[in-house]
Parts: sequence; C-alpha cells; structure tokens
Amino acid sequence: MNHPVPSLRPEEAVGQVFDSMKTARDSLARLAKVLEPLGQLVQLADVFEPIAKFQQELAELAAAFEPLKGFHSHLEHLASRFEPMRAFQQNLERLAAGFQQQLVSLAEAMEPATAFQKELQNLIKVFEPARSLQHRFVQLSRAFGEDRVRDAERTGRAGAANGARDPALAVTMRDGSTILL
Repeated sequence: MNHPVPSLRPEEAVGQVFDSMKTARDSLARLAKVLEPLGQLVQLADVFEPIAKFQQELAELAAAFEPLKGFHSHLEHLASRFEPMRAFQQNLERLAAGFQQQLVSLAEAMEPATAFQKELQNLIKVFEPARSLQHRFVQLSRAFGEDRVRDAERTGRAGAANGARDPALAVTMRDGSTILL
C-alpha cells in the first residue's frame, strides 16, 4: 500500500517545521520592545554620580563630627549642672538627629534602585541561555548552507582581497553585531 506523499513546496515544509517556534519568536519580539525603555533607564542612572559625590562629602563631615561625639558626652554632663549649656546641647542633638533622619530617608529612596538591580541580576540568570542558543542556531544554519557558504568563499576570496565582504559569510543581527559564518 503506497502512502501518498504530501505535496508541499519547500518553503511551506520549512515553515511547518518552524511553526512551533512562532510563540517563542513573538515573545522575543516583545522582548525587543521592552529593551527600548530600558535604554531610557540608563539615563536615569546618571543620578548616581552626584549622589556618590554627596555621600563622599557627608562621609568627610561625619569624620569631622566624630570628635564632637566626645564633646557631646562632656556637654551632656555640663548641661545637667549648668542650665545655659542645655540649649546648646539640645541644639547639637537636634542637628545630629536631623542628619540621621535625612540619611535614613535618602537610603530608603535608594530602595527602588537596589530592587531594580536585584531584578536585573535575576534577568541575567534567566537570559543566560540566549547567547549560546543564538550561537548554536547560527552554527546549525551552516549545516543547511554549506554549499552556498563554500561557493561564496570561493567567489568571495577575490572580493575580500579588494576589501569587500560577502554577505553569505556573515549574519548581521538586529543589534548591529555580526556573527561570521
């Protein structure tokens, strides 16, 4: 009993093989759209330079404040015995408390950035297979195009000597990178 061989054009047959990857391709296309706003986030990261400078200045101020802590304990003792020193001691306490409160507030303001950094680290782990899969697919493409690549290499040597590149020997990705076949 002969089974009829379906008559598919080669393009249709290849298309059917890759139909199972349509959902994955759609997801990857959505990923490309997500990358655009991520590029804008790089501009927001410019905020860290002035914050780092400010932190360094406050670190120097805190180092200068260190001797005042010893003075503060003496001042407390004096304030308990000498009333006019109590106002000075209280002002010094309020000054230190104000700095502490503002620093805690600034540290809390950094929470979205540190949470984002943690998410990026998770994304790096999740997307780790992407590069090797991309490379393996390019390598697999060679198996289906060996004759074309060999022909291009033979005819392309003269062009390469003149500085031309044969497009059959390289794949240019959307991000502008080139993978040589």
